[in-house]
Amino acid sequence: MADSDDLDLLRVLIATDNHLGVHEKDQVRKDDAFITFREIFEIAKQQKVDCVFLGGDLFDINKPSRETMVRTMEILREYCLNDNPVQIEVLSDQTVNFPRCATRARWMVFLPGA
Repeated sequence: MADSDDLDLLRVLIATDNHLGVHEKDQVRKDDAFITFREIFEIAKQQKVDCVFLGGDLFDINKPSRETMVRTMEILREYCLNDNPVQIEVLSDQTVNFPRCATRARWMVFLPGA
């Protein structure tokens, strides 16, 4: 792997189709997507990436349950609102691009130190 201090190097982590909330009612598999979502940010932090692109479906359904929303926000809060915050920005206007699926957000997350 290239030197992490190389100023000409752009490190990007791309993750797609997280489908948070999938198998929500299955006691065995309900945590799988959230474990993976947290791992995405852990890898990004360990590898000191400049940005994380979350493409595809963030949620499994277009109206996620309250539990799914709370768990998602807990993970984002952990990585976005701490001593080493990640900046997050929604890149597209979902009401224009996906009028029937407004909660299927495409996210771009910026890690500090870029």
